[in-house]
Amino acid sequence: DGRREIERSQYAGAVEENNQRYRDNGQLYRKRQEINEHIFGTIKRQWGYNHTNLSGLEKVNGEHSLIMLVYNIKRAMNILGIPDLIAKLKNWKSPYKRKVLFLLIIDHFKMKSALVFKRIKLTA
Repeated sequence: DGRREIERSQYAGAVEENNQRYRDNGQLYRKRQEINEHIFGTIKRQWGYNHTNLSGLEKVNGEHSLIMLVYNIKRAMNILGIPDLIAKLKNWKSPYKRKVLFLLIIDHFKMKSALVFKRIKLTA
């Protein structure tokens, strides 16, 4: 009979559109690779962070946020130097400092009360 059957993914159209955008804007994609992909490559290959032992979106996002924070601090240390970075942090005038401190205190008391509640529940 000689006929063949070809299957296409439901996402084939989107893949083709993305490939066309890439071909039309090659310089833009190369610039993005220079800026963004370097960060993830460093974290994955140089730091060995290629998986997480946590499960759940909230926990994984929290771990990833900490890794990004460390990356940014290390970048600031390399660019400014440690003494200048410390001086800038000491002189940092932020309207958010008070709010962040307040939220940290609230979270601390929430966790503390949850632990007390669990102890009471366990002894009951």
